[in-house]
Amino acid sequence: MRVAIGLLRDAAGRVLISRRAGHVHLSGLWEFPGGKCAPGERARGALERELREELGVEVMAATRILTIPHDYPERRVELAVFRVDAWRGQPRPREAQPLHWAEPGELAELPFPEASRAIVNAARLPAFYLISPDPDSAAAVEHEARRVARRLARGGIGLLQIRAPGLGQAAFLDYARRLMDAAAGHGVEVLVNAPQAWRAALPPAGCHLPERRLRVLAARPHSDGWVAASVHDLDGLERAMALPVDFVVAGPVERTRTHPGAQPIGLAGLAALCERASCPVFALGGLEAGDLRRLQAVGAQGIAGIRGLLD
Repeated sequence: MRVAIGLLRDAAGRVLISRRAGHVHLSGLWEFPGGKCAPGERARGALERELREELGVEVMAATRILTIPHDYPERRVELAVFRVDAWRGQPRPREAQPLHWAEPGELAELPFPEASRAIVNAARLPAFYLISPDPDSAAAVEHEARRVARRLARGGIGLLQIRAPGLGQAAFLDYARRLMDAAAGHGVEVLVNAPQAWRAALPPAGCHLPERRLRVLAARPHSDGWVAASVHDLDGLERAMALPVDFVVAGPVERTRTHPGAQPIGLAGLAALCERASCPVFALGGLEAGDLRRLQAVGAQGIAGIRGLLD
């Protein structure tokens, strides 16, 4: 069964959800607006029809962001998820369904169908994922930590990946603790990109997997927060989705000074990965905050980066 789903946000950033009726499959759970595609109907057309019938709104602009296959005991579904960027009309419950504009942080506490987990993640995740710069020595830890703290204080960053492959364990832990303190002071969620033994010595946080680590894992690692992975191609994306992870970082989209020999995937390559993704995709590589709109136009969740987001 194919289903078209819309992710609608109001001006305050709240997300529109509704509660399923008591007589239908998965009754009583919360869901995102949308419904079944008719035989031969395109997903975008089904989205427009369903939101018109269900909410009384006309979709003006929407981008497909996720394709989620899921097997329930009684049926298989494929969700085509669209970020609805503009619509005409005021959403109203035309089918007597309870509607609720939910804060993103509220979504994790509400009961949703299992197939909607990735949609909940997309609704909760921010647009910018800052990656910490790699200090060139233990002596540079304090300087780089202060740079990151200043950037977090300016706002706009929702996630921070702590990554410093050039540091030994003691210096890395010092750096990570400084960054975690700064992040906590500004409401920024943290993911740590480091060996498990190093992560265990730190306060609870999420986990970011480099692609080389992703290739040897057979199951999702334990984490006290988000689990994410870096991918560079469809094979990496499929491995990440199989674990599963909560989101991926894909790239490089453009050439970068730090990895001049890396072949960029370009905007078309990013779009191809987003089209196949069942989890949110952040774009990485040679990008700045001003690139957000064109990246989201091909289905990306947002931007991950060091220099492009730090300076």
